[in-house]
Formats: sequence, structure tokens, C-alpha cells
Amino acid sequence: MSRSSSSRERAFAEPIVALSAVLALSLGVAAYAIVLGGVGERQPTAEPALERVHDAITVGGVADPDRFDRVRSVTAPPDRRVTVCLRVADRRWRIGPAIPEPSAAVTDRASATRRMGVALAPGRVRPGRLRVTVWR
Repeated sequence: MSRSSSSRERAFAEPIVALSAVLALSLGVAAYAIVLGGVGERQPTAEPALERVHDAITVGGVADPDRFDRVRSVTAPPDRRVTVCLRVADRRWRIGPAIPEPSAAVTDRASATRRMGVALAPGRVRPGRLRVTVWR
């Protein structure tokens, strides 16, 4: 017994229904892209600056305070202010202005921190914390 398919046994989508589905999907993707594009402009994030600072001051995964002067060239976007602070026990290195208190004058403030080893002398590594604060 041979079976042959006839047009009645196949499932077809009407052209209007298929076009409506493609249109709905396209509108959904466009709306998602618009919303996603607007998110980054409203809130600053300190994560990218933290990554750039980390890459600039570390050698073999350990922060070298002697390389801290490189931070100025990698941190600040043109419309933001950035403060970078590296702390180890009772020692502290900071580049940038003092971090202002939250107020109406300071908008969109964000901070990011990372624990890391800091080389204080050859063969002497201590745990420390790198903190980057970004604001307008």
C-alpha cells in the first residue's frame, strides 16, 4: 500500500497569519533593542572602569602600587568623574577627586569593588581592595 500526501493532509499557514507573526516578532525585537539601548545612558556603571583599572595595575594577577599612576589614562569617560582607591591594611592609594556625598548636585553615582592581592615589597603580597566610583 502506497501512501501519497494530498494537499488536504498537509498543514499550511495562511499568508496573512504568517505575515502577522513575522510583524509581531519584528516589533518585539525592535522594542527590546530600544529599551536595551536606553538603559546604558541613564545609569553609569563602574564595572568597565574597574576592569580597565585592574588591567592597568596588575602584573600576573597581583596589583602593583608603583603602576597606580597609569590609572589616570584609562578611567574617566569625558562626561564622568572617577575616583580610584586601592587599600591594603593601613596603606591607601587614591587617584581622583574626593567622592561626594549623595545629593541633588551628584547624579548617577555608581561604585564597584574587587578584592585582590597587592604587592607591597618583593615577595610580600597582602590582600587588598580596589574600589572605583563613577559619577556626574
